[in-house]
Amino acid sequence: MIRDGVIEYEVLFAHPPERVWRALTDPAELSTWLLPNDFAAEPGHRFSFDARPELGIIVGDVLDAEPLRLLRCQWAGAFGDTIVTFELAPEGSGTRLHVTHRGWTDECRGYRDGFDGGWQDKLATDLPALLALDGPPGRA
Repeated sequence: MIRDGVIEYEVLFAHPPERVWRALTDPAELSTWLLPNDFAAEPGHRFSFDARPELGIIVGDVLDAEPLRLLRCQWAGAFGDTIVTFELAPEGSGTRLHVTHRGWTDECRGYRDGFDGGWQDKLATDLPALLALDGPPGRA
């Protein structure tokens, strides 16, 4: 959902933070649910996502990476320069994931709206499908 110009979602997964973190930071897993990439969860690492043909190549920089807690990256492309933040918090035997995507200019409002729908699909369908491959919670 878009609130005050910021894309923001919060999802509760029935998997521990270690499992969700791996889905967010392992390049092969990230390729499965998000986009093909050369990602490494190391501050200062420059990476790319292959979003062709719609958006081309998205260039990113890891700004912060605190394992099992926080991942913040800058994404740049046809849509401008934005910041994507993933915050993880344990909740019972699962994980609450809070995602924000900010930095949108008025000129890029159409891209923002498209990303909003993309995040909704990725967080409601693609990421849960990847996590489900490990079977019932506790087998991460």
